[in-house]
Amino acid sequence: MSRIAMLNHFLMPRAISLVPRRLHQSQLVKEVELNILFFANKHNSLSQRMALELKKRQHNITVHEINEPAQMTKLASDAKPDLILCPFLTKRIPQEIFSNPNIPCWIVHPGIEGDRGMTSIDWALYNKEDEWGVTVLQAALGMDAGDIWSTKNFPVKRPDINTLTKSSLYVNEVTQTAVKAVLEAIENILEGRAARPLDYNNPHVRGTCRPNMTKADRTINWEMPADEVACQIRMSDSSPGVIGYFRTNKGAKDWEWTKAFRVFGAHLEKGSFSELLPARPGEILGQRHGSVLVKCGTGAIWVSHLKTDKLKLPATMWIKTDAPTLADPTLSIPYGSHPNTAQDIWTSMTPDGVCFVHFDFYNGAMSTSQCQRLVSVLQKVEEDDFCKVIVLMGGHDMFSNGIHLNVIEAAEDPAQESWKNINAINDVVRCIFTSKKITLSALRGNAGAGGAMMALASDVAFAREGVVLNPHYKQMKLYGSEYHTYFLPKRVGQEKAIELLSNAEPILASEAAEIGFLDGCVGDNAEEFERWINEQASYLARPSSQKHYVQEKNRKASKEVLEKIEGCRSSELEIMARNFQDPEYHQARVNFVYH
Repeated sequence: MSRIAMLNHFLMPRAISLVPRRLHQSQLVKEVELNILFFANKHNSLSQRMALELKKRQHNITVHEINEPAQMTKLASDAKPDLILCPFLTKRIPQEIFSNPNIPCWIVHPGIEGDRGMTSIDWALYNKEDEWGVTVLQAALGMDAGDIWSTKNFPVKRPDINTLTKSSLYVNEVTQTAVKAVLEAIENILEGRAARPLDYNNPHVRGTCRPNMTKADRTINWEMPADEVACQIRMSDSSPGVIGYFRTNKGAKDWEWTKAFRVFGAHLEKGSFSELLPARPGEILGQRHGSVLVKCGTGAIWVSHLKTDKLKLPATMWIKTDAPTLADPTLSIPYGSHPNTAQDIWTSMTPDGVCFVHFDFYNGAMSTSQCQRLVSVLQKVEEDDFCKVIVLMGGHDMFSNGIHLNVIEAAEDPAQESWKNINAINDVVRCIFTSKKITLSALRGNAGAGGAMMALASDVAFAREGVVLNPHYKQMKLYGSEYHTYFLPKRVGQEKAIELLSNAEPILASEAAEIGFLDGCVGDNAEEFERWINEQASYLARPSSQKHYVQEKNRKASKEVLEKIEGCRSSELEIMARNFQDPEYHQARVNFVYH
């Protein structure tokens, strides 16, 4: 029985077709192909998603990363596009571009109608806005003051407040809303609907022109309550980060403040450690797996990462502290709840035997030690006879992005650490494909390189609609591992596998499902996707599904097949060993971590 046939036989009836819900446009918009020129500081997750969505609708997209405003004039003159779109651009657009009546030039602004300024999301989180939005507007002399082509709002609401960071809002709600707003704006212009001027006299216009956040706005006062400090960190995470100083112990009664760091990865401590005494605000109370627990005016927060000299690392790699190592929290938490302490790996078991394994690593990067801890967790889950289905959840924003290049860069011997890291993540993949239980990868967020390949080792793999995958290693000058030479061709065929690896281009989850990389994509947001995944996993845990699916899986897991898979790993690592000694890899890594 083929893999797809097995899926269609065992998944719930309403999931059989695996046809995702997609954003729709009018028939007129579908029939018109536009030549669209993208100007962006960097081709980031939002611009990648937007470009792919527009290409899917038959528009021609050319993306340029802009270093100097003068570049834009020549590029626009040479390309003669139908539309210029700026999804992530902080450079000033030359007037000769935006004043051209024949070529609209649109700014995709991450704010509600009337909001103006460079730090819109930051202020929205600072002010604890219940609703925010995205506005597509014509570029003009005044910043974000041009005529409005489209504006759409979204609720700012998360079941777990610790996930509500600037970058998380950007890659999830802002990106999803931006795509809808741009599609609506294109529909408006093609159907002859004019843009309207910004009118602050309109009572429905709630936005205002806000100043850029200052250094004072982004400097931590540890005397504040823990939830206020955490909010301040989240509004600046992952860029530029807030500024923080920490109390460190020089002796029995001698304390001093550290140098300034940029601070990231806040998590409120709601357990027994939050009121450790005696302690003063700013004092490090404890440490665990690279994070530090810091006393606030009331309560305490965990900080996972710090940055100085542009290199962001786990906090204890920058601060050497004698603070005690605090015990690990309980691995398993009640189904449907969230950790009450800093916890990057946890499990939740349902009454019908579905185990959800969460590994929410910062920016999706998996260090050697994190991979080793994840292997230990997967082995424990494998030994649990009550568990029937393992669902690999990854993180809220990123499923996984593979090896941890920042930690590798900071290592005394980056080549040796690279070798340790790739072997450790390979061990994670081995745990997945050797499991005797049904395994399901659930990609709520984007995935890249080894993180994208890791999902292929599970029996079935689904993603949220709109997830962007970068299934390649080429830009880091690596051949890649994670058993991809076995699982990638097995899913998409040898020709398509070579194309994905050599083109080194992002793909949408919908395209990944069409080519067999994924088994389907569903849901406009993480909550909708998770509900659907829960239903499918519950169905796979039924005795009828278990009997047939597990038997078929075990039948295929012959000694010869496993030897072939391990042979792929050996061949990959032979090439990777050479890659890790190559100056091209080291330069590519430096360029990435210090960008």
